[in-house]
Amino acid sequence: MGGERRQTVRHSEFTFVGVALALLLVAQWVLSNVLFEANYPGFDGKMAQAVALTAFRFAGYFDITSLNPLQALGSQLLPKNVWANPSLWPFALFDKEIATNVSAVIALGCFAASAYIMMRCFDAPPLLSALAAQFCIVLFAPALMFIRTPTNFMLTPADAVVYAPYMVALGLLARLQPPPDWRSFAVAAAGISALVFYSIFCDPLWTMVAAIAWAAAFATVTLGAQGLNGILLRVAALACCFAALLLSGAAEYLYTLAQYTARVQYGYAFDRARDAVFVSALSYSPELRYLYPACFLGWLMGLLTLRGRMRVLVLAAVVSFVVWIVFSVVFVLLNAPWSAPIPVYIEQSLLPLYFAAAFAGYWGALRTVTLLIGRSATAFVAKAGRMWRRPAPMPLSAQAVTVGKAWQTSTWVAAAAFLAVAIIPARVIAFALTKGPVYAKFMHQPWPHEPELVGILTDNIALAAGRPFRGAIDFVIPDVTSEPFTIATLWSHAIPTLYEYGQLTTPVWWYFGLKVPDPGARRNYWSVLPMLGARYTAVLEPLPEDLAAGLSLTTAPHQHVGIHHPKPGPWRLYELPHPNVGDYSPVDVVTATSGDAITRAMSKEDFDFTRQVVLEAPVQAQLVPAHDARMSIIRGGLHVSGKSDGTSLLLLPQQFSHCLRAHDPKVQLLRANLVLTGVMFSGEVDTDISFDYGILSPACRRADLSDFKQLDARIEIRLPHLKGDHWFLPWSEAVDKFWKIKSALLP
Repeated sequence: MGGERRQTVRHSEFTFVGVALALLLVAQWVLSNVLFEANYPGFDGKMAQAVALTAFRFAGYFDITSLNPLQALGSQLLPKNVWANPSLWPFALFDKEIATNVSAVIALGCFAASAYIMMRCFDAPPLLSALAAQFCIVLFAPALMFIRTPTNFMLTPADAVVYAPYMVALGLLARLQPPPDWRSFAVAAAGISALVFYSIFCDPLWTMVAAIAWAAAFATVTLGAQGLNGILLRVAALACCFAALLLSGAAEYLYTLAQYTARVQYGYAFDRARDAVFVSALSYSPELRYLYPACFLGWLMGLLTLRGRMRVLVLAAVVSFVVWIVFSVVFVLLNAPWSAPIPVYIEQSLLPLYFAAAFAGYWGALRTVTLLIGRSATAFVAKAGRMWRRPAPMPLSAQAVTVGKAWQTSTWVAAAAFLAVAIIPARVIAFALTKGPVYAKFMHQPWPHEPELVGILTDNIALAAGRPFRGAIDFVIPDVTSEPFTIATLWSHAIPTLYEYGQLTTPVWWYFGLKVPDPGARRNYWSVLPMLGARYTAVLEPLPEDLAAGLSLTTAPHQHVGIHHPKPGPWRLYELPHPNVGDYSPVDVVTATSGDAITRAMSKEDFDFTRQVVLEAPVQAQLVPAHDARMSIIRGGLHVSGKSDGTSLLLLPQQFSHCLRAHDPKVQLLRANLVLTGVMFSGEVDTDISFDYGILSPACRRADLSDFKQLDARIEIRLPHLKGDHWFLPWSEAVDKFWKIKSALLP
């Protein structure tokens, strides 16, 4: 009977949670369709959509790291794993306008379900857990447009699936308690490790943000165990996870992924300004100024009224908040490049923990009040007359009446619970039907409608798996920054550009971009661009006559979309002569070992990129021109073919990396002209080239980092807010800065 009763209770809970989650997702779907394209908005959101589409078209099946043939000479594609993250699957099934809404619904479902599981692991009752999980909708678009929480899950809802495993892992850690049941310990330790690995597999960049944000909560739950044995048990579970990360190579992968970026290697040039908007959403959200005090009150009630795991949950939120405050103060006052996640990212990661702890605290206060009332009533009855004898058995008719009353009570309680979990979805739907259309007029940012431009470039340079590379397009600054939506539109149509947007811009590519001649200063610019594979350069204003001389010109209508100031149209496409499509085969070698020496050699007016090449070491054999050379884009890499009457070198419009591997062992890959991949072969080449960098194979990035260090590619750029050589601001400046930030957050 006991087993049947537990099964019935479990079935009832699943039904209740399923209804609560379904109501939440219906509300999200209704709101998303009223505020159309509110999910994945702006350039960041459209870039994320383009990344998903690129991965489905060109990434190797189930590869987490792959090349991006559409940005910056085949840079590394942002590691948003479309194969593992279910919220990205809609981009393979639907038009992107519909896929964004479906993606957000899936992401919210995963996130809310994880929040529910975390709450239940901390012994929260089902109704409380469901309400806390439903409240997570305020972190997602379009709901956050009127709540105004941090925008991460609005710009890229799929990132919520990356954050969600840490909530479940925290719950599993909280369930561990002595005496040690080794089977339970093994399941919990394996579960925590699997959840962390899944998060890494979904997106290794954003998983580091979540891991740093939740570190204080994990430490609090670990130290909040009962007795030394409980603490050691939880430490052992976390140690198993860390050991798995180290032994598998995942830890090294995460480290090298972040290190081989321009943002880290040139920190003084990429550092974030210490502005309030990077500290907290309080800088622009009046609503959050009310939510935080509500959370504080809930935490205080929880610390006073709760016991056991639920009290530990509240304590974890309090400790995490205090650590975030310290983290933010250091961010504001530090006078050195900041390589950790900015505080607003940490805040956004921890808000579901704050909300969950606040719900727990209010429930604890309500339960305490109810118990006090119940104890008073019980004491009154006891004083009225104690029953010292065991009551006589009730007749069957009385038992039937008792069961009927219990059933009626249970029905009323269930009805009240279902009504409670309908409140938040109903409020969201009411907003969608009343105020949603007004918000939609101001928030709608459609894709640019430029069919002529897209048609011209699709016919001439668009990529497809197995199709030969035909060149790319370059946008002259400032047009590339004033019209970013056009760039994203081209990416969504598989049209390659030399422009790159993302956290993985390599330090060598960024250094090269600063060192090549300026387009308005030297005609040599028009020989550098074709060497990089550019067939077209796009501008909104005519080029000077001396630069445009001899270039074929095509125009296409321009539609301005976005928040930037509009530029006059139309688009002007200048076609460059002889772009490098993998057929450049220079024979004269110039050697240089430093970044400065390499760029100086290439900047000479008489340097001919079709005939000359700069290598880091001399070539032993006499080079001859290759013929019948061709480069094609394939899934997960490239395919190169060509013939030679001796030994030849092909220059590929592909960024060099030690992680590139030619499947033909007789083919040698080397760095050429600082950024390009050189393919050295004799006789004939017909080989695939794959990108072998991954979670379990990170060693090749160490070679890239070592190579970059040897290039000594220094840039003396220092942002104005980084003054002097001291670590922190002087006291007077620190106090002034602190009060400015405080005034912006709490006016």
